[in-house]
Amino acid sequence: MLIANELGNLWGRGAYTAPEASRLTGVPASRIHRWLEGRTRAYGDGPVFDRPLWTAELPALEDKLYLSFRDLIELRVVDRFRQAKISLPYLRKVVSSAQKILNDTHPFSNAKLKSDGRRIYLEIVSGTREPALIDVLSGQHAFHSIISEGLRDVAYDGDAAAYWTPEAGRGEVVVDPNRSFGQPVLIHSGVPTAILRLQSAAGRSAREISRAFEIDERSVRAALRFEAALAA
Repeated sequence: MLIANELGNLWGRGAYTAPEASRLTGVPASRIHRWLEGRTRAYGDGPVFDRPLWTAELPALEDKLYLSFRDLIELRVVDRFRQAKISLPYLRKVVSSAQKILNDTHPFSNAKLKSDGRRIYLEIVSGTREPALIDVLSGQHAFHSIISEGLRDVAYDGDAAAYWTPEAGRGEVVVDPNRSFGQPVLIHSGVPTAILRLQSAAGRSAREISRAFEIDERSVRAALRFEAALAA
């Protein structure tokens, strides 16, 4: 995990490597690099550079990509667009349009798209000047539905995503940039779920772990289920 003093003050922003972000979101690390760093590919008579969908909030360290908590939430929503068969060229235009309309570099982690998506989404897709995209997003996989589903487990502070309570954590686990630099922890005790997973892997039962850390056994089991879901 990123050391705070290597990138300045990360409090409240979180810090994740591409593999860590992949583990939490289920988006392959190669795809994360492609979406946030772009890629060069062969096309016709020469190479073509596909620009990033958005710029990572944190600076690279020794040429290594790091993501913030808001980047993590953006990943989850963008992945839902891709699952809805929205192509990357179209999606690039959607991101650019949303950034301008919301005046936010990370529009898909903005509360306005969750609370007022039905009104805003047509403004955004209209800004792409792509009628076909409006047709796609107005159909079965409407823009506001994709956003709302992607952000239903996210809480906000103002317009910005503040923390995420993953469904797999059964209400016991939170991903909060203000706690353990955004690593998953138990809500009430703050114990990182990864530590409990290691304890379990070492052969300790949920009851033994509960006693050792002085936390509720139900919370331990929820953390272990959450970690198992990430590994699935």
